[in-house]
Amino acid sequence: MQLCRHRTSLAFALLLSACAMGSDAQKAPVQVEEMNAWIERVHIEAERSREAIADAFEGLNALAAGRFTNDPAPVVYARFVQAIDVAAENARRFRESVGPMLAVGEPVLAGRAEALEKIASERLRRRGEVRFAIDKERFEAIKKAAVPAQEQLDAFVQSLRDHALFLGHDLNAGAIDDIQEEVKEVAKHALELDRNLESTMAAARAYVEPSSLPVAAPGK
Repeated sequence: MQLCRHRTSLAFALLLSACAMGSDAQKAPVQVEEMNAWIERVHIEAERSREAIADAFEGLNALAAGRFTNDPAPVVYARFVQAIDVAAENARRFRESVGPMLAVGEPVLAGRAEALEKIASERLRRRGEVRFAIDKERFEAIKKAAVPAQEQLDAFVQSLRDHALFLGHDLNAGAIDDIQEEVKEVAKHALELDRNLESTMAAARAYVEPSSLPVAAPGK
């Protein structure tokens, strides 16, 4: 009777362990898909941010160049301020996509590494390790570009706001002349930021395109 109880307890423990492992395995594709969704979101927000910073800088450049032939200076200034607000909103959305991507992605990659260690087949494990190394490198490439880009975005928006505040109550030829050197610096920062956002987009595409889950053919 004691031996019977022991065998029953052991079988129950093994069943619980198998259920737990099965549960984790079942969750894995869903977690991967969530990670891919956040990476796609980062791509989208990076693209929108590129467009927003280009528009905002063009507004500053128009003011600095004194191009008021079609519209008076106050109208050009108002469009510049509006473009800053759009850039700020896009910077917020980009930041709010990068954070969750990292929060979801890093545990998924860690779980994948742990799962590989449990594969008994040496051939499958080695193939899995090669594929994992590629995906991890691709994810790190996104992180390497996106993390500094979100910081640069915030700094860029603040720089634009500084110029808007400077010119807001002093919009004249003298003030415009005084910001010429600063505008050149903003242009350099805009170019560097644009490159990082472009790198973020390229890295995101490189990760998602080969990593997305297969989709059933129409009609099946």
